[in-house]
Amino acid sequence: MSHKYKCSIFQVFVELEYVYIGAVALAAEPYFEKQPDQNGLSREVCVFPLKLKNGELSPIDKNHLNRVFETKTKKAKRLNDEEIKRRAKNARKNVGSRKAIIQQHERNPWVAEHAKRLAKGYCMLCDQPAPFKNKAGEPYLETHHIIWLAKGGEDTIANTVALCPNCHRKMHIQNDKKDIQRLQMKCKAS
Repeated sequence: MSHKYKCSIFQVFVELEYVYIGAVALAAEPYFEKQPDQNGLSREVCVFPLKLKNGELSPIDKNHLNRVFETKTKKAKRLNDEEIKRRAKNARKNVGSRKAIIQQHERNPWVAEHAKRLAKGYCMLCDQPAPFKNKAGEPYLETHHIIWLAKGGEDTIANTVALCPNCHRKMHIQNDKKDIQRLQMKCKAS
């Protein structure tokens, strides 16, 4: 009597949250190899080479991947220098890749260009000249929505500014209320 097993693979990106990847089949003979565990300690594991039956990975929500990276980054900050060095030395040399689903807002190119022209080559937050020029020889600035589109902000000239890459990153990390107010005042004045 033959048994047919239907196998599917799920991946855990966040504890107790399982994401369906797809139906799989054995791609080659299982084998043993040394791999680091979650603490970076070497251990022997049995690897079952799997392939998706349809040949493609199901795309993963980019937010899942970002949360995993953030969780690991927070854990890394709590480790001492010696432990970080040991784990870094034992890290995989060849990293994998996967398709991810992202949500992207359709931004108006006229609004973005207006913000850059209004800035005249200077960051609208730090008032410094753009740090370099793009391939077309223009000052490199990035457009930023003062109230983020993802948080209900509008894609309008009253909500869009041009920032140097450092200030743009700062706004996405700190999003300081004083900086928001400063940028809103600059938009009202123009």
